[in-house]
Amino acid sequence: MKKILALLGIMLSSTALAHPHAFIEMQSKPLVEENQLIGFSMRWTLDEPSSAAVLYDMAQAKGDSVKQQKLIDDVMENIVNEHYFSYLFDKNNEKIKYKNQAQHYGINVLGAQVQYYFEFLLAYPQPLKDNTFSLMTYDRTYYVSMFYSKNKSAVDFSELPANCKGDVVAPNVDEKIQSYASSLDKTQKNEDDSLGVIFAQKVKIRCD
Repeated sequence: MKKILALLGIMLSSTALAHPHAFIEMQSKPLVEENQLIGFSMRWTLDEPSSAAVLYDMAQAKGDSVKQQKLIDDVMENIVNEHYFSYLFDKNNEKIKYKNQAQHYGINVLGAQVQYYFEFLLAYPQPLKDNTFSLMTYDRTYYVSMFYSKNKSAVDFSELPANCKGDVVAPNVDEKIQSYASSLDKTQKNEDDSLGVIFAQKVKIRCD
């Protein structure tokens, strides 16, 4: 499924033959105020083939600040409409809702790559004390791999108070599932859109 690619203004590289077909390296930071989780800051860096179409559109709009801003606004509107491709749960496994307006968003050009950055806020601040949170960000179809690198700076937990600990948990994916994903070419999709969550990393926050 190419939905996420279209939403981010990305064209698919024809060289990607197995799921996933494109890659988005993520960085995130939990946002905390008065011992409450209020949202997350995100940075998504597209791979070079995926960045090419975005860079082309930006070049076409060069010198026209209105057109450039519209490109960014359109992408962010799409991300918001997809709930930021992110799913946040509390200690009772209750899904936490977000506000439907991103803030502090924009785009960086890093050589041949494009990086989207934004913050999304929770609909209601969540108390950290005696709570646990699990955040997963993924494309449901696994057409695009959205991942955190093994670099410790991929998730910045610096705003968490002393009673909280943050970690990134890697998925434990069965070899049969991995083989199945690798067998899907760019014209195919898994039937129930379940691959994304299986391969998703979890940002875990545990607070005493």
